[in-house]
Amino acid sequence: MKKLILLLTSIVNCVNCELIIYPTSPGVDQSDKFKINLHQEDFPAQNSFIYISRSNNRIGQSTSVKPNRTVSWTSFAFTGTPVVATVLAAQDFKQCIIRPKRYGIACRKTESNTATFNITENTVMLSVEFDYDYGSFKSDIVDKLLIFADAPEDDVPDPTDPGVLFYGSEAYNLKGQLQLNDSIRQVYLAPGAFVEGGFRTISQKPIKISGRGILSGANYPHKDPKFLWSIINVDNGMNHIVEGVTMVDPPQFYFRGLGDNNVLRNVKTVAPWTYNTDGVGIGSGGLVEDSFFQTNDDTFKVYNDGLVVRRCVVWQGQNGAVFQFGWWVDRLLNNVSIDTIDVIHTDWCTFKGEVCHSSGNDAVMDLAGKTTLLNTSNINITNVRLEGICPRIFNFVMDDKATGIVKDVYLNNWVLDALTAHTDMDSELGGSRQGGRLSSWLINNMTIAEKCITRPSQANVKIDPKTTNNIKFSCG
Repeated sequence: MKKLILLLTSIVNCVNCELIIYPTSPGVDQSDKFKINLHQEDFPAQNSFIYISRSNNRIGQSTSVKPNRTVSWTSFAFTGTPVVATVLAAQDFKQCIIRPKRYGIACRKTESNTATFNITENTVMLSVEFDYDYGSFKSDIVDKLLIFADAPEDDVPDPTDPGVLFYGSEAYNLKGQLQLNDSIRQVYLAPGAFVEGGFRTISQKPIKISGRGILSGANYPHKDPKFLWSIINVDNGMNHIVEGVTMVDPPQFYFRGLGDNNVLRNVKTVAPWTYNTDGVGIGSGGLVEDSFFQTNDDTFKVYNDGLVVRRCVVWQGQNGAVFQFGWWVDRLLNNVSIDTIDVIHTDWCTFKGEVCHSSGNDAVMDLAGKTTLLNTSNINITNVRLEGICPRIFNFVMDDKATGIVKDVYLNNWVLDALTAHTDMDSELGGSRQGGRLSSWLINNMTIAEKCITRPSQANVKIDPKTTNNIKFSCG
């Protein structure tokens, strides 16, 4: 499996810049929906290969799969002066949008079918959207385009190191989920590597899975027993690091690592066609940062002490919560810090029309399933931006048999573009008949359509007065 591959990475150097165009594995499917050129300063533009994943690959495997959908994506790295990106779309258009809007990147039409925009910094994760395919309650965006601008790599291992599994710029098939024993210290996927399969730790030693290559589950059926829960599973051991890789079309979860002090950094997850494509389940002391999650189930499972999540972009699909606290019987956790999250889409009502009936786990902040013992405190979720129309903020109501408390929850600076009024998905906060309680929640500086919320009714939030106390909305 170990191969020394010459990386044919294209690098443009100038006084104030470095643009790194990643190589491509032979035989990998190229997008027929978009093309992109990139350049810096006065140097000639270069093509960046655009990958594609197609929903038709999953037809019949899950009720969520709609036919004839695609996700296209490309990645590159740069430093220095801005990169000018020119995208050729499948159709002509009048307007285009770059999300997250927080980046402040203006998309402009420069000629027929052509959009141009400047990427001024790296470690950004973009969705480029055209007015012929903006999506609505009747349809999602049919052909999605994602662009990932990385910082250059600074930790490429020696491919001859016996403790390193090194995958060069070729296509590989692992025939399932490769088990990593204690002889392996690092798995490296070079730019251009396209690896069908996944990885699972079977020892207690820390491991690093890194690089700019791609792990794909597209050729494995939904819930394939060859995979334990996820494409990458590091439940065994602790202090693992997953960095830089892109995970595509998973049979189930993208990542699970329930040991302590695991790290996800600069990870991208793409093309969640089926349900159960959760983003991150991580153990105590887990850190998730600078990553992109396109999921069709819960994105962040807020399950363990000391979780830190920061600077992430989320595309929430038809199913699941952005921040999920439920499902398992016990929810005993403290000291969670989540900061700077851009939710660029919430697709729960897609295909359902303006009056949307949806499941109990569809909300930004959610407590779903049969969680019956809670002892949760000191939860801080701040600087959350929800773009477009959000159908539901909270579905945080305890099971009827639940006992315990969720207290000292601080939600600060949540910004919603809009909250739909045409839905049966009202937000709710409540405890349980068995004495479960919500206590001391402060929702500070939550704005909807630029109006700061001082009363729960302004955000379509119902609060059960019998099972909650000291739930406040404030501005200041």
